[in-house]
Amino acid sequence: MAPDTFERHAIIATLADSPDSILDVGGNRGELAMFLPDAAVTTVNMASEDADYTFDGKTLPFEDKSFDLAVSVDVLEHIPRELRQRHFDELLRVARRGVIVSCPYGSPEHVEAERDLTVWYREVTGKGHRFLEEHIERGLPTGEELETLAATGGHRNRVRYHGDFRQANEAFRASTVLKAKPGPGNAFRYAKLRLDPRRDLELSGDASPHSNRAFVEIFPGSEPERP
Repeated sequence: MAPDTFERHAIIATLADSPDSILDVGGNRGELAMFLPDAAVTTVNMASEDADYTFDGKTLPFEDKSFDLAVSVDVLEHIPRELRQRHFDELLRVARRGVIVSCPYGSPEHVEAERDLTVWYREVTGKGHRFLEEHIERGLPTGEELETLAATGGHRNRVRYHGDFRQANEAFRASTVLKAKPGPGNAFRYAKLRLDPRRDLELSGDASPHSNRAFVEIFPGSEPERP
């Protein structure tokens, strides 16, 4: 598992606080379950071969309050902005105890870096990268947008930030070059990044220009925090 993928799932597992049941929206079967072996993790996706259930990307096929926790990892940035509130509403509808949403943080610096990365990827591989191009088309969630979405329903919530997108992009570039131009030098460079045992699981209440990811937590049924 790539370090960035490992870190975001490990953080979700830490924030989850030992739920009995979890709905992983947009997740792949068995991935989050590795980090939460004592929880019943159900995956729902738009691709039937990757998940336990499929859905149309809008309405989750579950009754209200069916799970202790509903999580969405790297899904929000692929949803058009006008539909993101509905995504949060659906997560809240099926969750009893909490909702966690993780997504790339759309600082101006991160957006510009993704534009550069998209162009670079096409130059190196001769083709577009679907996910990167969707990021550009639909827009990385901004801090203001996430604060608004987190306040859905007036529940207690918080938004925190993680990592440095420059490190994640370096690993992505190394992987891309290795696939495009196999060779001992490129393999060593990628292995060095991939096998580095250090993992950053620290969250900050303040975003930096180079923050890689945001984690939004919502606690349904809880009273909003007072100033």
